[in-house]
Amino acid sequence: MYGQYVYSQIRRFVVVQERRGFCYACPIFTYGGRATMKSGVDPSEHAIIHINGTPPRLLLGEAQLEKQPIAVMPARSDVKLALASRINFGIQHPIQHNVKVKDLGDVREEDMPKLIGYWRIERNKELSS
Repeated sequence: MYGQYVYSQIRRFVVVQERRGFCYACPIFTYGGRATMKSGVDPSEHAIIHINGTPPRLLLGEAQLEKQPIAVMPARSDVKLALASRINFGIQHPIQHNVKVKDLGDVREEDMPKLIGYWRIERNKELSS
């Protein structure tokens, strides 16, 4: 009506720390289907995220990642993640608890120590720089 455009997109996150009234979460990116091969992306900050029961795979030509894959136990059978989905542990977003979200599932229990450990490593790099 006023010549303004509205842009929206669905964003996916993994919660890494609960706080009072908000949480910290790391984003999941596909980088336009290029995963960590996108220019300017630091592969060392990333891990593959995949649905439990589907094998984690690198894209053709993608370098081996230092961090082991993280599996998600889906909340429903129709939950999907793209093959190029990667968690970026180098970014953490504060997300207020009053933001509307859609539950995609939970990180597999045996992958929780890796998830939190990788987040702490990247957070500590940020704090020490």
